[in-house]
Amino acid sequence: MPLSSHTLLTDEPRRRLVELDGLGGGNAWRVAAELNPAADQPLIAADIPLLNTEGWQQSEFSLRQLDALAEAWAAWYHDRGVRARDRVAIYIADSFENHLQLAALARIGAIAVLINGRMKPELALGLIRRTAPVGIYTDAPRLSLFAGRERELPVVRWTVTREDVGILGDAKLPHVAEYRHGPEDPVVICHSSGTTGNPKPVVWTHRQSVTGALYRLTHQPAQETSLVLAAYPQSHSSAIAFTFYSLLGGVPTVAWSDPSGPGLARGCATYRPAVVIAFNEALAHLATRNPDPADFTSVQMWVNLGDCGHDAHLRRLMELGHTRTEQGGTVPGSMIDDGLGSSELGWAALRREITPDSPPRARHLGRRVPITEVAVLREDGTHAGPDEVGLLGVRGDAIARGYWNDSDTTYRSMLGGYWLSGDLVSRTEDGDFFHVDRLVDRIRTDDGDGYSALMEEELLLNLKEIADCAVVAGHDHERTVPVALVRLYDGHGDAADLLRRANAVLDGIGQPRLAMLEIAASAGDIPLGPTGKVLKRQLREKYVAVHTYAPADPASVARAEDLRGEDTREDAAHAQSAGTR
Repeated sequence: MPLSSHTLLTDEPRRRLVELDGLGGGNAWRVAAELNPAADQPLIAADIPLLNTEGWQQSEFSLRQLDALAEAWAAWYHDRGVRARDRVAIYIADSFENHLQLAALARIGAIAVLINGRMKPELALGLIRRTAPVGIYTDAPRLSLFAGRERELPVVRWTVTREDVGILGDAKLPHVAEYRHGPEDPVVICHSSGTTGNPKPVVWTHRQSVTGALYRLTHQPAQETSLVLAAYPQSHSSAIAFTFYSLLGGVPTVAWSDPSGPGLARGCATYRPAVVIAFNEALAHLATRNPDPADFTSVQMWVNLGDCGHDAHLRRLMELGHTRTEQGGTVPGSMIDDGLGSSELGWAALRREITPDSPPRARHLGRRVPITEVAVLREDGTHAGPDEVGLLGVRGDAIARGYWNDSDTTYRSMLGGYWLSGDLVSRTEDGDFFHVDRLVDRIRTDDGDGYSALMEEELLLNLKEIADCAVVAGHDHERTVPVALVRLYDGHGDAADLLRRANAVLDGIGQPRLAMLEIAASAGDIPLGPTGKVLKRQLREKYVAVHTYAPADPASVARAEDLRGEDTREDAAHAQSAGTR
């Protein structure tokens, strides 16, 4: 039976599920299978097939099939000696299997450490060392990348691949081995993106892990026809949260593993989803590569996760797909559901919806999601005033419980009873929030603070030939200066002209001028982490000495200092010419 495009849970079972005492991430799969009357209908499709209990590849699963597969895996782990509170590292190709392993381990009270399969093996080993798992479940390509270094970890007792496990069969977990979670019991360790340093192991607990899902089930239930293409990294916290929502709410979902522009196009053309969920970086990749509208005729809503998206990119996507009218018809163009979240926040804390009638508002985050309390804080913990830039603080039941085995970083991430997301924001008098930068990316110049994310947004909105850009702190002798690396739609341009126009834009919003602008030769010149985020720390290292920076193509770079010299010579020439006349 093919995957349905209709939501498989009606209003009454949904209400009973939301009110169920004891529901959480540790038992969500079993509860979903028990309470959904349509538990035998296909609900999840995985573009990378999973081996089922009989040992053959399967791509579509009902709730009952997923529950049986998680049960068989739980029995396998239990037979191997894994017990409650033990950690097991999961380092595999990005796929729905991450969720399967989480559910299986949680069933016996163990804790999956989900590691992005695109992460470099050195960073993965670092996470494994810090979380001290009893075992590692991986695949052959990643095991070879370890090159035997996993055997040097003192706590790890075993490492296996799917091939080592073999056919699971219809195994059942002994009744006494099934763990009964309390609200604060840990169920999974995910990790931060690592864009600002080493990825940090983030602890999610039983009830906290479904707080966002239950809120959405209550306040934003899926439409009757709502097939979702979930194109986020499947090991990421946002994937964990939304998968709980999909299973509990009976929302047909395709777990998609290729978040590139061509990959998203292929997924939409194949499955014809109404909703596409992805990270900002994946959506930007699609928006800037001339997508074919025919691939996206079914799309009604784009959901942007993680960092808030750039308006210039999101509005290009809104030209695709269609929107249903209140009268039952359709009109061209889709909508955007844009949220700001992170592994630590557990669910989007701020949210906005962009329609074709919404005016461009640079770095607009929207308003707080009701399950959170959001504040803009000064560094001393007092609350900032309206329109004053400060630290974004969030508190609520969806917030993660800190970092595993790292109380120092956990407590340093709190201020005044709020969790600090690491973002710099402002709040208007009427409750709208605006993002200006990540704290670590702020550029402290002699002319005042430069906010790199805000600068990028304005450049994208005003210089239409720029497809993407990254602004970072560089150094010119002893001065800290802003530097921009830009990728152009047609691949080439006049760097000096771009720099002049870029600085005119920045003058208009009171931001420091760029000291240098470089045109990227290719998209690969902008370094990305495993989740697709720009690794600005690498660019800061690249531009640590702007005054001596020597690009491969000198024509790709323009320096403000050189332009000032050229402008001075031109002014002198004009003056001399006028005097001669």
